[in-house]
Amino acid sequence: MSIETPAAPAAQPAPAGIVGYVIGLIRTKGLRYVLVSVVNVLVGGGLLVVLQHWMNPVEANITAVAISAVPAYYMNRAWVWGKRGKSHWRKEVLPFWVFTIAGLVISTIAIHFAQDHTTNKLAILFVQLCSFGVLWVVRFFVLDKLFHVEVFEDDTPDEI
Repeated sequence: MSIETPAAPAAQPAPAGIVGYVIGLIRTKGLRYVLVSVVNVLVGGGLLVVLQHWMNPVEANITAVAISAVPAYYMNRAWVWGKRGKSHWRKEVLPFWVFTIAGLVISTIAIHFAQDHTTNKLAILFVQLCSFGVLWVVRFFVLDKLFHVEVFEDDTPDEI
């Protein structure tokens, strides 16, 4: 009597189209983007909690976002998208800061309303994280498109 070994499962073809693109993008850059975001949440969230000892929650949020956005930009640019050299103002810096300011506005409005109901610093942090989470996924795909636009001779990066 012979024992048959099961056949190895056939390799599944990679999904095509937009689904394939999204899956491939998440596999190649998504984990790094998540890790950079974790670092940014730790830095920005830590600052938010600590700064509330000296400032009201809205002021603490504005300060924390302003400070933590700078290393977040450079970590995303270098590690997630592999960009080196001078930053391009229109295709890299401006879109990143537009999303950062949008998150700041949304989170500041949310924190303004939350502080009327709680003084709990962790609750304020949760409100900030949820507010930025709204833009987090969208920002990944938009920045991926913008950071990979070919730069031609007449479109050189601006010095920063």
